[in-house]
Amino acid sequence: MIIIGYYTTDPVYQECFELLVKSLDRVGHRYDFKAIPPSDWKSVTDLKPRIVLEKLLQYREPVLYLDVDAFVHENLDKYFVDKQCDIAVNYLKKKTGEEELLSGTVYFAFNEAVIALVQAWINVGVENPGLNDQQSLQQAVQQFEGELTVYRLSAAFTYIFDRIYDDVKRPIIEHLQASREIYCRRKMKTLKNRVKRLVGLTVNKDELLKRRHERVFELNQLCSDK
Repeated sequence: MIIIGYYTTDPVYQECFELLVKSLDRVGHRYDFKAIPPSDWKSVTDLKPRIVLEKLLQYREPVLYLDVDAFVHENLDKYFVDKQCDIAVNYLKKKTGEEELLSGTVYFAFNEAVIALVQAWINVGVENPGLNDQQSLQQAVQQFEGELTVYRLSAAFTYIFDRIYDDVKRPIIEHLQASREIYCRRKMKTLKNRVKRLVGLTVNKDELLKRRHERVFELNQLCSDK
């Protein structure tokens, strides 16, 4: 199994890539992440199934796709090597009772059924441009219901660094929410939030960014201390 993904070559995601590489080198994993030019969020995320297909055909072995703002805490072979499934993914259960597939960590076996699934993932996205990559993958998996073996990962593999989980004691793969660097800063520039800062009130987006920066610093230190 090789760990794969991609990233845009802007400062935010370049920094994410460098930290992820530190974590993968630390625990001894092979990896291949493709660098692409910066673009808008939708165009970049729509590339995800194409990158997965490209790497499956290139390496002809199972791949573990990770979003580039991930941090891997331990060697993953014991969780994925010889795993008897076609795809392994975590589903988030919403308050409505519906389930949302999370595409930040996804394992793909290498076989004809998985290649067909990823091609369907691409097609669903093209035919439904309003869907994001998670939604289009969820629809593609539903199309193959009964034809694929789907293993459900625990939230430890898609662990949001500052979220509280009732059923996870520690993260295995931690996601650092790099998108906050974009949307939080945009929100902080609104008139409402500028006024709040001027009068000394706390801006929620400031706190979200602060928590992210502190965690990124801690993880860099962890890699340096190893």
